[in-house]
Amino acid sequence: MANPAARATPNPLTRIRLVLSPGAAWRGRVGWGVVVVVALLAGAAAGHFAWIDDVRPAPPDSHAVSQQLKTLQQALEQTRLQLRASEARSQELERQIDGFNQRLRESQDELAFFRNARDHAKR
Repeated sequence: MANPAARATPNPLTRIRLVLSPGAAWRGRVGWGVVVVVALLAGAAAGHFAWIDDVRPAPPDSHAVSQQLKTLQQALEQTRLQLRASEARSQELERQIDGFNQRLRESQDELAFFRNARDHAKR
């Protein structure tokens, strides 16, 4: 026996095209993704420029700069005077060392003379 339902006209639902992801929905998701990326980039750029403004130093006050310049010039002059004093002191110490070395040589010569005299007297 044949099945009479098998020969019946097919259901019109079977003729409908099956679409898993319609193009409009895909384009909508991509559009939202682009909007989110653009918003993130805009926020990052705004934060970057705000950070640059915070990092940039304020223009110096001319009175404060001139006062600081005077202080630095005084410190420089004082350092130069200390350098000159140190050089003069080092030259004086070198002269003293030369004098001590000269006395040492003279003392060693005298010692050598007295040793030779003692050695000759023993013979």
